[in-house]
Amino acid sequence: MALNQVISNAFTEEKLRELLYKKGGFELKNYEFIGGLTKTGDSYLSEVYRLQVEVESSTSGNVEFLNFVIKTMPKNIGRRKTFRSTDFFRNEITFYKNVIPAFEEFQKSRNARNPFKDYAGCFASFCDGENDYLALDDLGQYGFRPTDRHDGLDYDHCRLAVECLARFHSVSIAFRNQEPKKFAEITEKIQETYYSPGFKIWHSNFLKSQIKVVQDAVHNEYPETLIEEKMLKFTQENLFDVLVNATTTKSSLSVIGHGDCWAPNFLVNYETSPDTGSKIPKEIKIIDFQLARYASLSIDLSFFIYVCTTHSLREKHYGDLLQAYHSSCCQMLKDLGSDPSIFPYTALVEEMRKYGRVGVGMAMESLLFSIMPKEDAFDLNIIKGDQAIPIENVWVFQPIPCQEGRLRIADIFKHATEMGYLD
Repeated sequence: MALNQVISNAFTEEKLRELLYKKGGFELKNYEFIGGLTKTGDSYLSEVYRLQVEVESSTSGNVEFLNFVIKTMPKNIGRRKTFRSTDFFRNEITFYKNVIPAFEEFQKSRNARNPFKDYAGCFASFCDGENDYLALDDLGQYGFRPTDRHDGLDYDHCRLAVECLARFHSVSIAFRNQEPKKFAEITEKIQETYYSPGFKIWHSNFLKSQIKVVQDAVHNEYPETLIEEKMLKFTQENLFDVLVNATTTKSSLSVIGHGDCWAPNFLVNYETSPDTGSKIPKEIKIIDFQLARYASLSIDLSFFIYVCTTHSLREKHYGDLLQAYHSSCCQMLKDLGSDPSIFPYTALVEEMRKYGRVGVGMAMESLLFSIMPKEDAFDLNIIKGDQAIPIENVWVFQPIPCQEGRLRIADIFKHATEMGYLD
């Protein structure tokens, strides 16, 4: 079947030929779809395909196979409008067209020995609000695999992830430190796609449905405690406005961040332990920049920790994760030619105190998806017709029936209360 019939009207065989020539002077011989990546409940804003391409080198004549991941807008118009896919595609395409090249140029100009490149390369994109797509490198061909979103990540995975986030964030810190005017111009190209006053009507009822489940979970596990008191104050009617204010307030530690760094958006490459034969996480890459935003670095960090860790891991390693993040930041800043003293550890702690509550608010939503059994995940293609429907009519959450699930939610409020993030 023709590419433009499956993927997008704009992604033709000619576009594929142009992509291959740009990538390395390759000539197209054949291609085949090797399966979609979109699983029920895993991808809400896109349809994702894997494409294997047989190519011939124009210089050596050698034949080889290249794999690509193609993200495109949902064919279902109602789904596309319901989840505002157009906004998110425009933001990610902007990120790859403007932010990544600027970051790569800046790092190259500083002769970085270990530049941040822990993301999937983008070889082509198109944006017109209807036929949008991104043609990305398929990291699976290099051994990278998705992590499990359901049970939380262990410490080794979390340490790799926060170090990856730190390296990403550090490019912004060094860029602003050394070229503030140019960095400011880049940040203006990124738009807030989630917590913005204009999206309040779209989001408010869905947020209310989350709050009911959260309040039920905390009341069952920590009734009549300071934890429940703090949670109830946090989940008042103005919560969306609180999150909007926090994500739009700029600080000296605002960075171009990922915006949606939960487990499905990290891919891991493993090595085998010679002693135990178990798999050990060796490398990590971050994918999906549709929610990229310019905001406090603590928003990415707190969201990741609250949605990807269990309470027992936070009790043992929360300080270790902050230290790992900060140490990785400092190493990267030094590599980029900035003095690490511009980002003392005390500044990180204070930034988490100011904005850690955003991670709590974001984790409320994502944890409800994370702990949901795969068989209960929402099938977004049930949306019929060409008109948007309220998202709360698609994502319908029920009270969590098991204590383990309720504690995953309730314990983020326990930790945030203990850390003073909800004061």
